[in-house]
Amino acid sequence: MQIIYKIDLVFIGIYSLIILLTGVFLAITAENPIIMAPAGAGEILYLYFALKRPYKRYKALKKPFPEEWKQILKENSPFYGNIDTAGTKRFEQDVRIFLTDYPVEGIRRQELDTRTKLLVASGLATMLHGRPYWEPPIKDGVLVYPGRVFNKDYKIGRGNFAGMARTNSPLIISRESLEESFKNPGDGNNVIFHEVAHYFDMEDGRAEGIPSYRLLSGTLNPWKRAISKEWKKALRGRSFLRPYAGTNEAELFAVAAEFFFENPGVMKRKNPELYNLLKEFFNIDTAGVIGG
Repeated sequence: MQIIYKIDLVFIGIYSLIILLTGVFLAITAENPIIMAPAGAGEILYLYFALKRPYKRYKALKKPFPEEWKQILKENSPFYGNIDTAGTKRFEQDVRIFLTDYPVEGIRRQELDTRTKLLVASGLATMLHGRPYWEPPIKDGVLVYPGRVFNKDYKIGRGNFAGMARTNSPLIISRESLEESFKNPGDGNNVIFHEVAHYFDMEDGRAEGIPSYRLLSGTLNPWKRAISKEWKKALRGRSFLRPYAGTNEAELFAVAAEFFFENPGVMKRKNPELYNLLKEFFNIDTAGVIGG
């Protein structure tokens, strides 16, 4: 994630120029220089809203990254612990920006402890590490439920949902499942990786197991082939992925994304085609970072 992106700067410059030139044109046409006053006010107002978010990020990044945060990340994120110095700095930047821009709250806006927030943010920072010019696919922040599971009606302690990703809604995760995800790195189960993968999948409006909205090269055919092939294996109980991957292609992709960030070495050996597709999409050789 960036403080501000080059394309945004271009558009801000264009729109600012349009506002200014419009004011000049109206002033000349009406032969009344006072008309420039509202144009100037409009320019200031536009720049205020256009630069509000980048300035907020800039201010957040001016603060030193707390040593307590570093220790929590080292204890819970194998990815953070194995990247180089430059990568560590960028990872910390992404954590800081995410927590600055995206609310991570308990139900009824209950404040969460720093550790819980960092676990959430570290998951996003890991998935975006290879794409520093990407923003998170979630738009409305993260809502952390108490307990381990909830049901489709959001009743806590019932059903079997550890997380839920829905468009135009906050990402919902259960706190105990979040804790378990980081206590057992390498087991291929991580609720953050799983649910954020769903958001990548749904960006084109469909949950089909292919993150087509952000595919940068090639065609959909390799994805369709790899996802369908592993899904059929999962249906027969022959996949290296956990059985839940056999639910449908969308769940196959989400479970595969978990495995890619948790136990990439095994995925690379068992299904190099799927591993390489995920490696290209996320632009990270996770097996080279954390092994497995």
